[in-house]
Amino acid sequence: MMAISLLPCILRGGESYWADSYIDLKLPPESLAYCHVVGFPQGWKIKTPHESGVMIDYRYSDFEFRVEGLLGTSFLVGVFNPSGISGPYDATNRYRVNLSDPTVPVLPASEHDWNAATVLPFVRKSLFTSWGGHPPARAAFGGIQYEWSGERWRLESDATRLSPDGAWLVLLSVTKTKTHFPGPEYTVFFDVFNAANGKKRFTIQGTYNGIGDEPEDTAGKAAWLTERYFIIPVGRLRDRCVVCEFFTSNEPGQKP
Repeated sequence: MMAISLLPCILRGGESYWADSYIDLKLPPESLAYCHVVGFPQGWKIKTPHESGVMIDYRYSDFEFRVEGLLGTSFLVGVFNPSGISGPYDATNRYRVNLSDPTVPVLPASEHDWNAATVLPFVRKSLFTSWGGHPPARAAFGGIQYEWSGERWRLESDATRLSPDGAWLVLLSVTKTKTHFPGPEYTVFFDVFNAANGKKRFTIQGTYNGIGDEPEDTAGKAAWLTERYFIIPVGRLRDRCVVCEFFTSNEPGQKP
């Protein structure tokens, strides 16, 4: 399996909080036909008029993808801290990336190209709006019942991720495995299903250790970019992301 470290922290003025909090993700062999890791080689740079040394806040920051011209496989990507969390501040550098071909180098993108491109919003659609005090044991969609691998998920809005075309469904869940100082240990699951037939394609699994926050804060930013790409932020400073590519076909790698 391919292991990837996700380290959530808050960084202000160069100071690190919860630096020991992290998720180790493993890409299982059955996911490699769909998923790969995209790295941003120079990381992200933020310049603010008020505070020196501001860096990306892992738990609250977000990627932004933009497209030039017609929608294809090439995108521009940036990152920002939202309002109220060391922000709002945009990173001053951006990248050009091909999300379908991991062999294509990730290159810097100019501010001119970034400003001229069109924002492509993330889709974080959950099957649930509210479940009160009793989360369901299964998620229902299209007449099919889906089960989480983990024991729970704290937020209804982040418990599932349905692709915009309804063809793919990702269930997010966690199981507490240890309780110890300075904080508990969880196993985190991303269960990926083909919604046409209810078949589970694979599960991406990770181990969370940390203090000060819970795994939902770090994993809940996972989102769809169009109906084709599922993005999981990776890295202490969002210097990587896991990209899983899907089609309406049952098999990976078949171009529409």
